[in-house]
Amino acid sequence: MKEQLDRIEAKLDALLDALADEYDEEEQQFDLDGNLIEGGERDENESLD
Repeated sequence: MKEQLDRIEAKLDALLDALADEYDEEEQQFDLDGNLIEGGERDENESLD
């Protein structure tokens, strides 16, 4: 049982590493309406309306 859990953990670690490599901060980001978000992250004080 311990060996199976170790293999699952190793596979999850590999998956997380692959997903982290896939993320690119330079990639274009869109809001929920499909509009391109200019200027990076939303100001924390900005309304979500």
